[in-house]
Amino acid sequence: MISQQDATAVREVGPATTLVSRIEEFARSTPGAPAVRHGELELTYRDLNEQAGQLARRLSRSGVRRGDMVAMYLGRSVEWVVGMLGCLKAGGVCMPLDPAVPVERFDRAIGAGSPAAVVTAVPARSTGNPMPPVPARLPVIALDAGAPVPAEVPGEEPPRPAPRREDLAYAMFTSGSSGEAKIVLAQHSWLALSAARSATINATTAADRGSWLGAAGAGIALHEVGGLLWQGAHIVIGDHEVIASPPALRDWLLAERITQSFVITPVGEVLQNLPWPRDCALRLLTLGGDRLNRWGPADLPFEVAVSYGSLEAFQIANSCHPWPLRCTPTTATDADRASAPPVGRPIDGVTVHLLEDDGISPVVDGIGEVWIDSDCLSLGYLGDPAQTADRFRPNPFGAPGSRIYRSGDAGRFRPDGILEHHGRIDNIVKIRGHRVELGDVEWALGQHPDVDQVAVVATMDGDQRRLVACFVAAREVAPLELRNHTVERLPDWMVPVAYVQLDAFPLNTSNKIDRRRLPPADWDRGRPSRAWRSPAPGAETALARLFADLLRVDRVGADDHFMELGGDSLLLAQLQGRIEQVLGARIELPELMAEPTVSGLARLIPAATAPGTGAAALPPIVPRRR
Repeated sequence: MISQQDATAVREVGPATTLVSRIEEFARSTPGAPAVRHGELELTYRDLNEQAGQLARRLSRSGVRRGDMVAMYLGRSVEWVVGMLGCLKAGGVCMPLDPAVPVERFDRAIGAGSPAAVVTAVPARSTGNPMPPVPARLPVIALDAGAPVPAEVPGEEPPRPAPRREDLAYAMFTSGSSGEAKIVLAQHSWLALSAARSATINATTAADRGSWLGAAGAGIALHEVGGLLWQGAHIVIGDHEVIASPPALRDWLLAERITQSFVITPVGEVLQNLPWPRDCALRLLTLGGDRLNRWGPADLPFEVAVSYGSLEAFQIANSCHPWPLRCTPTTATDADRASAPPVGRPIDGVTVHLLEDDGISPVVDGIGEVWIDSDCLSLGYLGDPAQTADRFRPNPFGAPGSRIYRSGDAGRFRPDGILEHHGRIDNIVKIRGHRVELGDVEWALGQHPDVDQVAVVATMDGDQRRLVACFVAAREVAPLELRNHTVERLPDWMVPVAYVQLDAFPLNTSNKIDRRRLPPADWDRGRPSRAWRSPAPGAETALARLFADLLRVDRVGADDHFMELGGDSLLLAQLQGRIEQVLGARIELPELMAEPTVSGLARLIPAATAPGTGAAALPPIVPRRR
């Protein structure tokens, strides 16, 4: 476990300190300490510094100068760490490009960044797709971290000046919640502060063995790698096969004796609920990247922290900060567990403002949009001044010239000052005039014991907006079972009309759930239904047609339930009018609500008004509008 003393044991960031200077310091003071390992290949801090120095010289000979962009086409690997450090040593601006991303993004980065060079790995060390074609003018430098470093020839080139804190260090892609890729710019000061604060919150020391499991082209790589290198800790890189399976990941963490690990929330949500041995080396599991819908067990042998941040503002809040007031599965009360796990208190140097839609007026009580006042804001977006101006505004609460970042997230402060994450502002939708937070629906569904992961999305069904729940579970869970679970916890306008079970969620390049690909086109298969029984001639057949017409479903059985098929109180009132109009029978709403099945309602229809006895002709079935 983390101790309060360890949590404050990180040295202050000096005015000239950078991540480069920190690693150079460890190369001198603890040269034999392990720095990074992937499989059989391991570099010490001396090795890492020498490899990075060699790359810096090669970049300089290739024409890279201070402030030039350098594209890094490298997967999660030792070469990535060497490439990042070597680029910064040369004074370059590091632009990581994961080989797993589409070629279109690579081409866009090359066009937008106009890099002076591209760094990749030799084919034998490659961890992704072959590099797409690049302009002939661009030098391509291939790394092999397993090869010996040739001795530096004195006087071969002039000494390289150390990077300055105000120099640009990174140009990194972020997909953003809208799915539209942006290139975020950050300085060395940002990198130093973010690494130091990550190490502080995680109580990282040189004795730690931390995992790197995130995507090589995502901002989370900076969080995982930077905080560990800042303290001279040991980075252990996991392969994709391990990350893809939570049980396999657990076994890998145990076998590698990992002491701290960051995982994306959908994986961590499953991971924390697996069985763990009491004597494992892991002391901290941090989850981030998405809203967490389920608490872990209170008796886990390690702490589970929820981290909230963005590449534009790095880390914003953490449930382990400050340590004595942490809100984790270990400390959570019954009242805490009655709602989704919060994201914690804002970290040092950060102020969170919850504002109304105007971006100026504070929310007095309740949910507002999260705006970030931080000394760790990025500079903005490369080649996109309009979006930079929209997201980074003049700070109405700070000193003249300061900025504030508009996150696009929805949040609420608890009375004790802990921040709750309520998803994206655009994930708050109107259903039948009611304001619905999709995260609240996900929270309710996440309480089902067999649901491992859940994502609720709003989709149009004809001219009506509907909620569809997509979920992953260890066993097959019938839609009707999930609906019955949900109606006990939520008002009817928040109850999804369909529950679609998936083998796995589609993920974007940042390994977050890609909600743009949800729900699947065949989401109708997830509508709750009962065992099929053909409606009897007469009233049952007539009612089945009315159900199908109002609910836009293909067929309705004798025992099907109007509400379970997607009906609500408004549609039930329409059903009442249609029954009176078509069948000539007046059924009061309490009777309709008591048992709104085809067979149950048919028993309330007088025989004299049944079709074939003089009642009005039935309307045609309206084809479903998709």
